[in-house]
Amino acid sequence: MKNIFTFVLLFATISFYGQDSKRIGFLNLVGNHIQVPRGCEAQSEYELQACNGTSIKWDYYSDDMLSAVFDATIEAFAASSSSKTEVIFTSFGSPLKGYKFKSGTTFQYFLRGKIKNQPVMINLGTPSDISANSDLDGVLKLVFEKVG
Repeated sequence: MKNIFTFVLLFATISFYGQDSKRIGFLNLVGNHIQVPRGCEAQSEYELQACNGTSIKWDYYSDDMLSAVFDATIEAFAASSSSKTEVIFTSFGSPLKGYKFKSGTTFQYFLRGKIKNQPVMINLGTPSDISANSDLDGVLKLVFEKVG
């Protein structure tokens, strides 16, 4: 009887902790699967936080909602930042237009556009000033193929 109880307790423990250790292996950007880099951990299929200093997240909207949310976000950041620069990135063949803000030692990028006809807004925070394709590294090289 003691062996059965021990087995049941062991099985319950493995089942409980096994569910918590499920890691997200791929990000999903409008059906494009991007492998989570080794040593990084995704918060969801749409968000990667603090991966070698870089965090990226995207949200899907309707066309009208995207414009409203994007404009409000840019307005809020512009009010608290003295540097605002227009940028264009290309992701999976689609141009994404937006702005770059510098805040201390971090650069914040807000991009909007359509990938596979799905309106998307990307929020990217990184210690790197990305101004050319050669500045893309790590996960950014998997998400974007072109800058400018």
